Amino acid sequence: MTRPGRLTFIVYAPALVGKDGRTLDVVHGMERAFPGLRLAWRLSDGGRPIALPRRDDWLVEKIEDGGFPIVCNGDEGYPVTVMGWGRPGILKPGGQPQFEVHAEMPLDEPVIAAAAAVLEAMAEGARSFWGH
Repeated sequence: MTRPGRLTFIVYAPALVGKDGRTLDVVHGMERAFPGLRLAWRLSDGGRPIALPRRDDWLVEKIEDGGFPIVCNGDEGYPVTVMGWGRPGILKPGGQPQFEVHAEMPLDEPVIAAAAAVLEAMAEGARSFWGH
Protein backbone atom coordinates (compact mmCIF):
# COMPACT_ATOMS: atom_id res chain seq x y z
CA MET A 1 0.00 0.00 0.00
CA THR A 2 1.33 3.43 -0.93
CA ARG A 3 1.15 5.89 1.92
CA PRO A 4 0.22 9.49 1.06
CA GLY A 5 2.69 12.29 1.71
CA ARG A 6 2.42 14.46 4.80
CA LEU A 7 1.23 18.03 5.22
CA THR A 8 3.03 19.92 8.00
CA PHE A 9 1.52 22.92 9.76
CA ILE A 10 3.67 25.19 11.94
CA VAL A 11 2.61 28.21 14.00
CA TYR A 12 4.79 30.59 16.02
CA ALA A 13 3.36 32.30 19.10
CA PRO A 14 4.37 34.12 22.28
CA ALA A 15 6.03 31.84 24.83
CA LEU A 16 3.79 29.75 27.08
CA VAL A 17 3.37 30.91 30.64
CA GLY A 18 2.98 28.12 33.20
CA LYS A 19 0.20 25.64 32.48
CA ASP A 20 -1.03 27.85 29.63
CA GLY A 21 -4.47 26.96 28.23
CA ARG A 22 -3.33 27.62 24.66
CA THR A 23 -2.17 24.02 24.38
CA LEU A 24 -5.75 22.82 24.76
CA ASP A 25 -7.00 25.60 22.49
CA VAL A 26 -4.74 24.33 19.69
CA VAL A 27 -5.84 20.70 20.09
CA HIS A 28 -9.54 21.54 20.44
CA GLY A 29 -9.33 23.89 17.46
CA MET A 30 -7.80 21.22 15.24
CA GLU A 31 -10.55 18.80 16.25
CA ARG A 32 -13.23 21.34 15.36
CA ALA A 33 -11.57 22.20 12.04
CA PHE A 34 -11.20 18.62 10.80
CA PRO A 35 -14.43 16.60 11.04
CA GLY A 36 -14.02 13.33 12.94
CA LEU A 37 -10.56 14.14 14.32
CA ARG A 38 -9.96 13.19 17.95
CA LEU A 39 -6.44 13.74 19.28
CA ALA A 40 -6.80 11.56 22.38
CA TRP A 41 -3.69 9.38 22.28
CA ARG A 42 -0.04 9.74 23.19
CA LEU A 43 2.84 7.74 21.80
CA SER A 44 4.76 5.11 23.76
CA ASP A 45 8.56 5.11 23.73
CA GLY A 46 8.24 2.55 20.92
CA GLY A 47 5.91 4.81 18.92
CA ARG A 48 2.66 2.92 19.57
CA PRO A 49 -0.53 4.91 20.37
CA ILE A 50 -1.75 4.81 23.98
CA ALA A 51 -5.29 6.07 24.71
CA LEU A 52 -5.64 9.09 27.00
CA PRO A 53 -9.07 8.85 28.66
CA ARG A 54 -8.44 12.18 30.46
CA ARG A 55 -6.48 13.80 27.63
CA ASP A 56 -7.06 17.43 28.62
CA ASP A 57 -5.89 16.88 32.21
CA TRP A 58 -2.90 14.83 31.03
CA LEU A 59 -1.90 17.42 28.43
CA VAL A 60 -1.96 20.36 30.86
CA GLU A 61 -0.02 18.31 33.42
CA LYS A 62 2.66 17.50 30.83
CA ILE A 63 3.36 21.11 29.81
CA GLU A 64 7.02 21.80 30.53
CA ASP A 65 9.90 23.78 29.08
CA GLY A 66 7.42 25.94 27.18
CA GLY A 67 5.80 23.13 25.22
CA PHE A 68 3.67 20.00 25.23
CA PRO A 69 4.29 16.38 24.21
CA ILE A 70 3.00 14.79 21.05
CA VAL A 71 -0.64 13.79 20.93
CA CYS A 72 -2.18 11.93 18.04
CA ASN A 73 -5.36 10.42 16.65
CA GLY A 74 -4.31 6.83 17.42
CA ASP A 75 -4.71 5.66 13.82
CA GLU A 76 -1.43 4.21 12.57
CA GLY A 77 -2.87 3.96 9.05
CA TYR A 78 -3.91 7.64 8.99
CA PRO A 79 -1.67 9.38 11.55
CA VAL A 80 -2.37 12.92 12.70
CA THR A 81 0.02 14.40 15.28
CA VAL A 82 0.56 17.70 17.08
CA MET A 83 3.15 18.88 19.58
CA GLY A 84 4.67 22.12 20.79
CA TRP A 85 7.87 23.39 22.30
CA GLY A 86 9.46 26.55 23.56
CA ARG A 87 12.25 28.33 21.72
CA PRO A 88 14.62 30.70 23.52
CA GLY A 89 14.63 34.31 22.43
CA ILE A 90 18.24 34.18 21.28
CA LEU A 91 17.07 31.92 18.43
CA LYS A 92 14.07 34.02 17.40
CA PRO A 93 13.45 37.36 15.66
CA GLY A 94 13.25 40.24 18.10
CA GLY A 95 15.00 38.19 20.78
CA GLN A 96 11.69 37.11 22.33
CA PRO A 97 11.10 33.48 23.40
CA GLN A 98 8.39 31.72 21.43
CA PHE A 99 5.98 28.80 21.50
CA GLU A 100 6.22 26.74 18.31
CA VAL A 101 3.52 24.20 17.40
CA HIS A 102 3.91 21.54 14.70
CA ALA A 103 1.16 19.29 13.35
CA GLU A 104 1.30 16.66 10.62
CA MET A 105 -1.57 15.15 8.68
CA PRO A 106 -1.79 12.86 5.64
CA LEU A 107 -1.67 14.77 2.37
CA ASP A 108 -4.98 13.72 0.86
CA GLU A 109 -8.20 15.32 -0.39
CA PRO A 110 -9.97 15.68 3.00
CA VAL A 111 -6.90 17.29 4.59
CA ILE A 112 -6.33 19.58 1.61
CA ALA A 113 -9.98 20.67 1.82
CA ALA A 114 -9.63 21.45 5.54
CA ALA A 115 -6.03 22.76 5.50
CA ALA A 116 -6.86 26.46 5.77
CA ALA A 117 -9.31 25.81 8.62
CA VAL A 118 -6.79 23.61 10.47
CA LEU A 119 -4.01 26.21 10.17
CA GLU A 120 -6.39 28.97 11.26
CA ALA A 121 -7.55 26.92 14.27
CA MET A 122 -3.97 26.22 15.32
CA ALA A 123 -2.98 29.87 14.87
CA GLU A 124 -5.95 31.18 16.83
CA GLY A 125 -5.51 28.58 19.58
CA ALA A 126 -1.84 29.42 20.03
CA ARG A 127 -2.47 33.18 19.57
CA SER A 128 0.29 33.00 16.97
CA PHE A 129 2.22 35.73 15.18
CA TRP A 130 2.41 33.72 11.96
CA GLY A 131 2.28 30.21 10.58
CA HIS A 132 2.61 28.13 7.47
